[in-house]
Amino acid sequence: MSASRFYTHLPAVAAVLWLLGASTLGAQTPGAPATPSGSQSTPTLDALAAEIRRLQLAIQALESQLDDSRQQTAAVQQALQALRDSLTEERDLLTAQVSTLEQAKVESGSKYRVRVFGMALMQLVSARGTVDNIDLPSLAIEAVPGDSGGNISAAVRQSYLGVAVFGPPLGGAKTSADFTMDFFGGFPAANDGLSAASVRLRTLSMAAEGKRYSIRAGQEAVFFSPLSPTSLASTAYPALSQSGNVWAWTPQVSVERRIERPGSTEVSLRGGVLDSLTGELPAGEYSRLATAGERSRLPAFAGRVGWRRTREDRVFSAGAGVYYARQNWKYERNVHAAAFTADWDWPLSDRVLVSGEFYRGRAIGGLGGGANSSVLFEGPATDPGSIVHPLRSTGGWTQVKLKTTPRLEFNGVFGLDRSRPRPTTATLEPPTDESPFAPSNSSAFINTIYQARSNIFFSVEYRRLWSTRIDGRAWLADHVTVSGGVAF
Repeated sequence: MSASRFYTHLPAVAAVLWLLGASTLGAQTPGAPATPSGSQSTPTLDALAAEIRRLQLAIQALESQLDDSRQQTAAVQQALQALRDSLTEERDLLTAQVSTLEQAKVESGSKYRVRVFGMALMQLVSARGTVDNIDLPSLAIEAVPGDSGGNISAAVRQSYLGVAVFGPPLGGAKTSADFTMDFFGGFPAANDGLSAASVRLRTLSMAAEGKRYSIRAGQEAVFFSPLSPTSLASTAYPALSQSGNVWAWTPQVSVERRIERPGSTEVSLRGGVLDSLTGELPAGEYSRLATAGERSRLPAFAGRVGWRRTREDRVFSAGAGVYYARQNWKYERNVHAAAFTADWDWPLSDRVLVSGEFYRGRAIGGLGGGANSSVLFEGPATDPGSIVHPLRSTGGWTQVKLKTTPRLEFNGVFGLDRSRPRPTTATLEPPTDESPFAPSNSSAFINTIYQARSNIFFSVEYRRLWSTRIDGRAWLADHVTVSGGVAF
């Protein structure tokens, strides 16, 4: 019963109390006549007592209901206070998040959206044998006298940083640009220079992406060979470089046309021109002189046909590419470079994925084939009488990926490059004494990558390298890398 109902009974209670008082006074008044035997006083008192009992029960029920009401009111007040505290906490959290976003906001001069990305990466490395680069080896090489036969080291120079900007629509296409850089650009000639690696430009691209067409320009991996193995130990350049992976970051311009077909299938046609790289070393630290491909006064040309199909949340893709370039090694020694490539990315199940690439060509050292050499010479390259021999290269790589959980995967990869000149009895030399050359170079590795959080990664990788020189001598090396990184 509510408080308003309690006040409704007050007149009845007052009347009963008045009657009780009047009866009591009448019984105690001196000289009052005695009530005759058999009068109506007894029934009246009984009815009055019953009414009092009824009122007492009503008051008790009212008190019980008032207690219940007080308890309910207290519970409601507690719930309201809890809700108030929760709303206050959420408001403070949202305020803090907004404040953080305001502080972290990156603003560009053009006022368009800018995104910063990259990875802070540290690696512990152990090698047995001798390699061309202890951080990220491509070749096993001959040990020098007095060498210990191995090493252990740590480095952070494969960490990288990138910036992307998203511009206004252009003719119905979305425009964007980005670049990435790392610290794999060499070491200063100073004490402990190994821990002060130089900044290096990796890639830079500008794009206009439409529903059916796209145009890209910049320095990227060659578009006719788009895949690379999965490795957290190889971020400074893709894994299996010089042992089956054609990937070189090359200045290029390309146009792509995409055609949708029935059955969630897409066919793409892409063509473009590229800087004709040959794998030659720079002329100097600050000088940029023309290489053999650039001396031909003709860019390289390439094209690719791609196929892509989505089925049951799996994406199947395959492609084939072609490449042509002309090289001038001075003194009218011209070489025609060419290559054919094929690539595939095929999910066998939800957990198993097979991918890889194959290539065959000649004079493609600038693309990563032929251990960075495109040609060999019969004698010094500076001698006009030395005959140039283009290298014929065949190679590729294949990878099997096993995803045991959404956060844990295992990768097994093998790659091979064989680059040889046509049979000759002459003693052949690379373009420069510093140019590494192994006519047969193989690499294989197995790794595991664990994603502890959305942006925290750990990896352990074991790699073996087999390299054979042109004179038939061969070397082996083993390389183990433990990596940990935070992406942003």
